Amino acid sequence: MALSNIDADRVAAARAQQQETGCPLFLALAQENLISHEPAMQLAQHHGQKLFAELWAAPCIRFSFQQGALPDYTSGLAGEMDVDQWALATLRFVQFPQLGDRAYYDPASIPAYTRDGFERIQNLRLTVAEAQFASQFNGARSVQQIAKNLRLDLKFASVSLFRFLALEIVECWSATSGAGQEKKGVFQRLGSAIGLGE
Repeated sequence: MALSNIDADRVAAARAQQQETGCPLFLALAQENLISHEPAMQLAQHHGQKLFAELWAAPCIRFSFQQGALPDYTSGLAGEMDVDQWALATLRFVQFPQLGDRAYYDPASIPAYTRDGFERIQNLRLTVAEAQFASQFNGARSVQQIAKNLRLDLKFASVSLFRFLALEIVECWSATSGAGQEKKGVFQRLGSAIGLGE
């Protein structure tokens, strides 16, 4: 543990400062040269993302980000310029057991991109597994079909789906809603209009 070699009174003082000013205790300790700058930044980022991950997994939580002046202690932090990328990195900390009821999707439900979801996902730095999962969204394949195609455990598929739903990149249609048939009908009409249909 990074704090094990630091005097307990100094750590307690940094915690008290964090409660008073919001400055993460790792940054306060770095300002006193009790922790090196780079590890302090990494620890602050890691623990901050873990905290947000707990909030992501809680029901009925929405985030709102505002531009404005940041506290002085943030001046040395290298921030993520893209809020979607930051949110995805934070969502990666959420594990299946943390999701509770939100982990269970109808395996027959069909993920489909939201209006601007496909464009937004192009700008994200996805892991290989996330990119493969996202490549399966076509408005016709169910969660179960995607998991089978990629040889994924349904728990892993549920966590991956949760990330994309939380980012509002996809939405899930009920298999019985007829949304897939409606989409197909649109393409058939388009094909007919340009002379490719019936």
